Amino acid sequence: MKAGASLARQLWTAMAALSVMTIIISTAAFYIIYALLERWRIVAPLPPGMDAFTGLDVSITLGVCVLGLLLALGVAVWLSRRIVRPLSAVGAAARRIADGDLATRVDAIPDAQGETALLIADFNAMAGRLQRMASDVSVWNAQIAHELRTPLTILQGRLQGAKDGLFLLDASLVDGLMAQVVGLTRLVEDLRSVSLAGSGQLELMLTDVDLASEVKDMAPALRSMLEPAGFSLMLDLQPGTARADAGRIRQAILALVDNARRHADPCVLRISTSIAKGHASITVADTGPGIPPDFEGDAFNQFIRGPQSKRGSGLGLAVVRGIARAHGGDAHYESRVGISAFVIKWRT
Repeated sequence: MKAGASLARQLWTAMAALSVMTIIISTAAFYIIYALLERWRIVAPLPPGMDAFTGLDVSITLGVCVLGLLLALGVAVWLSRRIVRPLSAVGAAARRIADGDLATRVDAIPDAQGETALLIADFNAMAGRLQRMASDVSVWNAQIAHELRTPLTILQGRLQGAKDGLFLLDASLVDGLMAQVVGLTRLVEDLRSVSLAGSGQLELMLTDVDLASEVKDMAPALRSMLEPAGFSLMLDLQPGTARADAGRIRQAILALVDNARRHADPCVLRISTSIAKGHASITVADTGPGIPPDFEGDAFNQFIRGPQSKRGSGLGLAVVRGIARAHGGDAHYESRVGISAFVIKWRT
């Protein structure tokens, strides 16, 4: 597509044309009004024999036109630099981004003021977010491949061994294969939940949920998860209902309990609920060792593991935060004296 005249040239042309038209209209209006005033006898008419237009009049008019034209061009050049230079910089940066250079940013321009300065700031923010999203996609692809590789390799090896007669296809082998399939299923569901939450499309079936009853119903399953790892469970439940998706809340609690089972030292794991001042909260607390202070800001990001942890997919806390935010709330970590607590809180 052929580009039209530049914005700077259009400004110059428009300003020059406007100045010339203004001078012509004002000059014509002056003579018309003067003629009307003569006709109405408000001013004295010219003496007989004196021309209404003289060479001096024409010269003055042309001189004013030239002077106005030069002044208009000067103003147009100054104005176009203030407007066009930031726009040109943004346009050039946009073309570089379109060519794949996502690290492109627009440098600060002293001439940029008001809306053009905001345009540059917004463009740089957009470019930064686009670069982070592209980086996240690459990380997601690599992490998903890494997380799927281990269980799939185990499944393939066990099944191939059973086919070749190296392993006896008995109940023990089937149970092991089923455990890998369950892990894969949970990983896929976690990936789905995080993706939907990140795009704001995590569907919720909101009802009035009795949080205390939900946690009590989950207690047997939670104890079966915790007791083999040396944990015990304590419940501190406040009666009351909250507007929530019961299934998603259970998913979040399971993720927090599993996170504690994997990373905390064996202890009494305490789950508490609270409904007060228009907010509902669920807290899962253990006795540590907790999250290092420099890691707290990243703990709820996807595929992030603690510095000493090599277990888990790194998706559990990201799922918890996604569910909390889908409910209009958030999830955070609290470090108390001898206590590490993960809290989900949302408005009822």
